[in-house]
Amino acid sequence: MPAAPGPGPVAAVHRITIVTALLGAIAYFAWEVNQVLSGDGPLAVLRAVVAFVVVIGIGVYLRSLRGLAAKLTPRH
Repeated sequence: MPAAPGPGPVAAVHRITIVTALLGAIAYFAWEVNQVLSGDGPLAVLRAVVAFVVVIGIGVYLRSLRGLAAKLTPRH
């Protein structure tokens, strides 16, 4: 019996990978905020701002993946 057409595990694996990247970016942002609070200087503030922008960007991208499985499944 041939496999059913569709995205297979690609959509789910991609979503899991992006969630992992988001969690890593959040952890890095928290670490940079800690560096800012400990008085590490203006570069720590810049790194924290950039990390925050990356967290927001990954979050927006993750939200855009909501219909990925439907988009990858061929229409009959």
